[in-house]
Amino acid sequence: MRSATTAATLAAALTATFTSALTLTAAPPASADTAPPPGEPPTVTADPLPTWQTNGTVWTVTTVGGTVYAGGSFSAIRPPGAAPGDPRELPRGNVAAFDAATGEPLAWNPSVESNPGKEVVVNDLEASPDGRSLYVAGIFTKINGLSRPRIGAFSLPDGALTGFRHDPDAAVEDLAVSGTTLYAGGSFAAVDGVPRERLAAFDTATGALTAWAPTADRRVMSVVLSPDGSQVVIGGKFNRLNGSPPHGLGAVRTDATGTSAPWETGLEYVSDSRQSWATALVKDDDTVYVSAAGTGTFDGRLAVDPNGGHLRWIDGCKGGTEAVTLLDGVLYSGSHAHDCSTQPGGFPQLANDGHQRLLAEPARPDPARYDTPPILHWFPDTDSGPDGGQGPRSMDNDGRHVWVGGDFTTVNKQPQQGITRFGSLAVTDDVGPPEKIGAPTVTKPDGTTGTLTVTWTQTWDRDNATLTYQVVRDDDTVVHSVDSSSRFWELKTLTYTDTGLTPGSTHTYTVRAIDHFGNTIQSRASDPVQARSAE
Repeated sequence: MRSATTAATLAAALTATFTSALTLTAAPPASADTAPPPGEPPTVTADPLPTWQTNGTVWTVTTVGGTVYAGGSFSAIRPPGAAPGDPRELPRGNVAAFDAATGEPLAWNPSVESNPGKEVVVNDLEASPDGRSLYVAGIFTKINGLSRPRIGAFSLPDGALTGFRHDPDAAVEDLAVSGTTLYAGGSFAAVDGVPRERLAAFDTATGALTAWAPTADRRVMSVVLSPDGSQVVIGGKFNRLNGSPPHGLGAVRTDATGTSAPWETGLEYVSDSRQSWATALVKDDDTVYVSAAGTGTFDGRLAVDPNGGHLRWIDGCKGGTEAVTLLDGVLYSGSHAHDCSTQPGGFPQLANDGHQRLLAEPARPDPARYDTPPILHWFPDTDSGPDGGQGPRSMDNDGRHVWVGGDFTTVNKQPQQGITRFGSLAVTDDVGPPEKIGAPTVTKPDGTTGTLTVTWTQTWDRDNATLTYQVVRDDDTVVHSVDSSSRFWELKTLTYTDTGLTPGSTHTYTVRAIDHFGNTIQSRASDPVQARSAE
């Protein structure tokens, strides 16, 4: 039976755990990056790889073998670096396929559409475990001109539309697929006229609607099979599953009818205008990872044991999280994070309404060091897109590349719309240099002869915490080298005193910042300064 614990008690328990997680000892900040210290997982690089773009929002990305399928609300794709309307644009009907290794487009080009004037959104694409079927869900009425209201399927690898057809009466938002069953969650109240309260299942062999019929009283936004396949873990804005709490997160069994499974951890609910909801779910061998958004409530990430829904960890990063993906022990997330000060290695409230929209943290933080996952040193970023969008909306990986879809138009301040990808060091080099560094200032210390002091402010690198700084005199002589770590919100002042200069001689200085892989940025030269002569 589902725990009889009330939603209020669950919220209190979650708050208590959350508070405990925030009262940390002074754990050392995490510095994992593409060249991490021992004990920290390496990240993919923060350098976006060349990838064709879309002309609209990508709401879902999924990898099947060497292919990445993207769905959303877009009508064309174009090469990296190209502006909208570029003559090389290719038409696409709200879905597209790309080569996972190159980012180049593939020929697959079905048309997912609605009646004229009606909204079209592809919310999810999900492949069967054998990779022979690709299911599509969202807000649409037709595929390739044939009636396919809100759900459909393609055969793989040929990409042909199958005869799978049903009629949910409202949006289908997320899918999960086992070897025998397709599970769907959304806002619908019936499928083919048969009552199904926001959850339904279909036999993958016959396509038939099954008797599996758990109920959610409000919107379901995310579903994933538990690692052992015995449960469907469900996230959304609901207050009850099968008539019982907790809010926003729960599980039902994959038995014939979808009976309730024990579940402890819910999300925060104060009122309809102040609540949290689960936006995405991913899993590994024994844990389900949850991204959450909220209105004045919890909107970070958490990890739960699917056997009972016990909380494993929770982070306190503020700024709604829309997407997560898990690769090599690192949980990558897309959000509009603006304050992660409660996490080791995290940043304080960012000034000027700033956000850091892509983050990484260890999926299994060392319990001897951390009560909540540290923020790892991986800081690529996107904009929010037009009209105050989110930025990242979806994520997936193929074991070597992290793909990100969304409503952004820039990545690392360079034009790139709708979709991007980042590679591990197994498939690409770390080639991004540190960020720009300002020219140093040079002063003559009082009471000295033949001595000049060089002062500069650190810069930072998107995927390497420690940089080597070289002080260069007169453009050709390295007079000092020092290693120093930095983060974009915490740049220190460094100094070097150059002694033994010829009294009365004049010099300029530059500073180089070099990452672990030799990528270098160099400052402008300082103003020339004359060393004091002996009096």
